[in-house]
Amino acid sequence: MRLLPEARPGCAAPLTLRHLPFPAQRIRQAALAAVLSGAAFGASVAQAAPPIPAVQIGYGIDTSHDVQKVEAAFLWDSGFAWGNPQGWLLDLQWEVNVARWHSTSSNNPRNPWELGFSPVARLAWKRYSWVPFLELSVGVRLMSETRSSDDHVYATAFQFSEYAGVGVAFGKEQQFAVGYRYQHISNAGIKEPNPGTGFSTVYVRYRF
Repeated sequence: MRLLPEARPGCAAPLTLRHLPFPAQRIRQAALAAVLSGAAFGASVAQAAPPIPAVQIGYGIDTSHDVQKVEAAFLWDSGFAWGNPQGWLLDLQWEVNVARWHSTSSNNPRNPWELGFSPVARLAWKRYSWVPFLELSVGVRLMSETRSSDDHVYATAFQFSEYAGVGVAFGKEQQFAVGYRYQHISNAGIKEPNPGTGFSTVYVRYRF
């Protein structure tokens, strides 16, 4: 490795990390240490998270298209998590679900099935026994029919699902949870018609 020449009399010394002023060198070292320790902490949290499964039952309604649904979901931890297990914690979960739609329309009502898979990002405040959390998800859905009535026709059986929700976990080990989600289902403009479906859903969850 080639060494930088020493400064000569009357010439400015080249500015290297060794010649940085003391405060700047300490700041750079501290920042590097923070990044490395944060990465190590995130990795340790991710490796420590077990794939704990949970079951969920929900009820949703879309008043704009006269549709209700009952759904069951199975969730489990991905093993990825970032943050503080005793404070703010962001983790990633996988969710598979099946739902039965029920149309209350009077115009040739249909009752399709909804099958889906979604990654779910959850931000939780885990400082107390009651744990509030936020959830965000973008996933995919497969419908058994392309209409719930003649007033609500969607062109493709393949759909995308996005939802945002809030909830609270409680119990001795936060094994119970209740929550609310707003879910939007559409084919993202792949083919028309694409009216979209918006469900307001409440649910209960039990984690094993």
